[in-house]
Amino acid sequence: MKMQVVLSPEEVKQIIKTHLGKKFSNVGEITLEVSRELWGHYTNEHYETIFKGAKCEVEAAE
Repeated sequence: MKMQVVLSPEEVKQIIKTHLGKKFSNVGEITLEVSRELWGHYTNEHYETIFKGAKCEVEAAE
């Protein structure tokens, strides 16, 4: 059975924080980078939201 799950930006940040927490001693602020880009041609042009990445502040374990 296939299902579709929609995650909020805060849920995505928490998933990233949990993952990075396994590798680093401290995980700080996480910023998701997105933009809206115009796609298509002439009458079929439309804006799409594009995920560019995430910036994460971390401290290495000593």
